[in-house]
Amino acid sequence: MGTPVVRLRIDPAGARRIIDEGRAVVVDLTSSFLDPAVRSRIHGAIRVSPNAVLDRNRPAADVLATLPALPRDRTVISYCTCPDEEASARLTQLLRHDGYDAWALAGGLPAWRAAGYPMERIEVTA
Repeated sequence: MGTPVVRLRIDPAGARRIIDEGRAVVVDLTSSFLDPAVRSRIHGAIRVSPNAVLDRNRPAADVLATLPALPRDRTVISYCTCPDEEASARLTQLLRHDGYDAWALAGGLPAWRAAGYPMERIEVTA
C-alpha cells in the first residue's frame, strides 16, 4: 500500500492574505482539459500539469525536477479541481518534504471562486 497523502491546507481567506502581501507563489494544477469549463485561474498562478504530480510511479525527485523554479523564500500555495484536491495535496507533501513552506488551497479553485476572490481569464484555444 502507498504512503498516505498528508493534507496540509490553507483556507481561501488565509491564502488571499498571503498572496496579496506578496509572500506567496501560486501553482495551478488544473488539467488543461478543463480549461473550456474553468476559463480562469488565480491571478499569476504558475501552471503545472497534474499528471506528473499524480503519477505515483515517478520518484519524488523526478516530479520536483520537472517543476518550474519555485522560490524557497515564499509560501507555495497550490490548487486544483481534483476530487479531494488530490494533486495539490500530493504536490504540497512533496514540496514540504523538500523544505518548502507549501500548502494546498482548501476547496481548490471552486472555493476561491465561491469566496468571490479575483481571478484572471484563461485564453482557451480551439
